[in-house]
Amino acid sequence: MRRSLAQQVKVGLVLALVLLFINSLVSYRNIRRLIENQRWVTHTHQVLTELERTLSTLKDAETGQRGYLLTGNEIYLQPYQRAIAQISTSIDSLTKLTADNPNYEQPLYILQQRITAKLAELEQTIKLRREQGFDAAVRVVRTNSGKQLMDNIRQQIAEMKAVEYSLLQQRAKESQASIQQTLLTFSLATGVNLALLALVYYLFRRNHLQSEEEKATLEKRVFERTQKLQAANDDLEAFGYTVSHDLQAPLRAMHGFAEALLEDYGDVVDELGKEYARRIILSAMRLEDLIQDLLAYSHLNRAELSLKAIDLTQLMSDLMNEIQPEIKQKKAEIKIQSPLPQVIGHRPTLVQVITNLLLNAMKFVQTSVPAQVQVFAERHDDWVRLWVVDNGIGIAPEHQERIFRVFERLHGQETYPGTGIGLAIVRKGVERMQGQVGVESQLGQGSRFWIDLRSPDDSSTHNIASRR
Repeated sequence: MRRSLAQQVKVGLVLALVLLFINSLVSYRNIRRLIENQRWVTHTHQVLTELERTLSTLKDAETGQRGYLLTGNEIYLQPYQRAIAQISTSIDSLTKLTADNPNYEQPLYILQQRITAKLAELEQTIKLRREQGFDAAVRVVRTNSGKQLMDNIRQQIAEMKAVEYSLLQQRAKESQASIQQTLLTFSLATGVNLALLALVYYLFRRNHLQSEEEKATLEKRVFERTQKLQAANDDLEAFGYTVSHDLQAPLRAMHGFAEALLEDYGDVVDELGKEYARRIILSAMRLEDLIQDLLAYSHLNRAELSLKAIDLTQLMSDLMNEIQPEIKQKKAEIKIQSPLPQVIGHRPTLVQVITNLLLNAMKFVQTSVPAQVQVFAERHDDWVRLWVVDNGIGIAPEHQERIFRVFERLHGQETYPGTGIGLAIVRKGVERMQGQVGVESQLGQGSRFWIDLRSPDDSSTHNIASRR
């Protein structure tokens, strides 16, 4: 009976480990798919933005033409001249963005032809106004040929946008399906594992009750095995939490083999092959960063935080020493308005929050502009507001809520690399410390991130423990 029971226990544990392994593989595949879908969603938004910019540029050109036809004053041609200079850039950008889609070749060609015809019509009327006067130009305008050309352009852009919106919906559905599939498989595997562990415990218990003569010995064995099962259960739960760590092993293999290929066979592989290997290395590094951020975000969800009074002045001093290499690399200047007040928080979490804000402030700047960051604090009743102000590229008002969500990115990976989780970690960490976070920004005018935390002077904040 005992030998049979031992075999059943082994089978149950093996099944549990097999299910966990399968679940990790499925989760890895779904995360990769989710990352790829997100990249294409960002690409679709870029195409839509460029289409809008192209149409807006043509409207500016038309506005400049009308102003000049009515007044004959050359100053009204400034919007027209700027639009002429920009339109070719927009067309080139659209061509590059849609190069991966052969179905775009014909619509883009038609759009180019119509834009060329529209620009020719604008140039003709301006020339007539300049050389023959208002009446000659108005006769051309009254033929409505310019209006028809513009309507055709609007229609063509609307059709191209409709295609992109359709792709956007499809990719969003695929991302949602990947998330749901990952959650479902993980939940099913966890449920089956728990059932297997419960069955193993039941078998031990039944064996104990059936052997009165060996009661003392069996009780000891049952206790010992129960402890082992509990440890195994804890290990399984820990494995469920740290499953992303297992994804790093194949990543390191990919990274290592790609580097070995470049080092050992660099004289054999052609330039295209070397480029492929470099891309593999870069992709592996990006996914590893993503996994680390996912783990950090997950840890904030499940960890128990003990909130205490923290000296921001000392914290910022320690933090600046830690990120000194990044500051030197970016050639950034960070000014801290000392002394800073004390706040109620969890020191490791607060360090992570402020570090993410400072690294973001140094990253999202124009290439030719050195990052300049200011850190200062203000008191509001029982709250302290800590500001992190930068001279970066800024954030449009309509995107200022999106940036705090997981996997939300406003820029391509090639322009500003990252995982899209950093600010989500900031929000989650501040919320776990019973605070708030926000941003004030305009495009091209930098950003002003703030976090609100309780002051130690507020008696209601003493001896608080923040729990999940």
